[in-house]
Amino acid sequence: MKLQLDPNNYEACPTYNEWLDEQYSEQSDETLDILGYQPRPSFVLFTMSPTTYEAAFSDFTQQREEGIKESVFNRFPSPIAYYFYRFENGYESDLQRLHFLRDTWESVIDVLHALAVAECRHRNIPVADPLKFKDLFTDSVAKRLENIEKITSQLSAAGIFPSVAKISPMSTLAAMKELNQSRNAFSHSAAQSEVQARTWISDAYVDVVEVLANLVGLEDIQIVRYLSQVNGTTLRCEIFRGQSSTRTIQNIEITHQQLLDSAKYFRQGQMLVIADGLIFALRPMICFREDGVGHTTRLCIFRKTRGEVPDRRLEYEIIGEAVRHEEDRNNFATEINELRSLFGLGGE
Repeated sequence: MKLQLDPNNYEACPTYNEWLDEQYSEQSDETLDILGYQPRPSFVLFTMSPTTYEAAFSDFTQQREEGIKESVFNRFPSPIAYYFYRFENGYESDLQRLHFLRDTWESVIDVLHALAVAECRHRNIPVADPLKFKDLFTDSVAKRLENIEKITSQLSAAGIFPSVAKISPMSTLAAMKELNQSRNAFSHSAAQSEVQARTWISDAYVDVVEVLANLVGLEDIQIVRYLSQVNGTTLRCEIFRGQSSTRTIQNIEITHQQLLDSAKYFRQGQMLVIADGLIFALRPMICFREDGVGHTTRLCIFRKTRGEVPDRRLEYEIIGEAVRHEEDRNNFATEINELRSLFGLGGE
């Protein structure tokens, strides 16, 4: 997935050509005009000085990579931003850094999966085979990728272009599935040494950055915790964006239509996602946990189911903490039963 130049093909890397054109426009107030002919500066450089065209590519890739990092650190949903920031700036060893890269990868899939499940539930579209209800509560990263694909197909078949497909089109999803299968770094088999960890990181890093670049639409979604309704169309919410764990509470203005469509979610304890002008509820895939004095809120991402009736539980990973958290499955009875109904199943 790494960006590459082809010295014989000007169209091999359109983003690089756009970058070169921008560099020219920043340095000159005038459009390149040769007797009325206005060629792209990048094409002139490619044609007249291919050596310079190739030499500047390293500057482009470095600047682009820094831009991607800045975007993820500050504007992506906090689970992704937190782990990627730790991968870049908060590790004590290469083995730990490898774990943060894996956590970044898994968080990307977690957020997309939670969004897909939330929209499916919100739209109340019956889901047919080959997707099964139990598949939604998988602990397999590969299976969650398949779920995203299947939910996207189901909603598309019902005439709906789902939010997750706008963020992660099928081509990106296919690339993610291929990488998940082919990269040792994404496997939870343990690296045996610092050298092996560095090798696995080197093998996967560029591909992870390219996936993040292709998922720039994640900047436009908001994961929030509902706190109160200031008035009919103003919500008071805690915002989970960027890598900082500092609590951020803001008023969010919504439309009257959003109020009508999503009012049932506006109650204490709800985790919401605002995406593509719609508001969905993220429980049970994402919930939250406050510290003992209420100063910090940690997002909790679903990992696996545990126990048997009558003591069935859901296990969550707490973002930013090296511990797991369990919740009574009955606490999510409303959400789980709504999901079950999409598969033609009765309540638990």
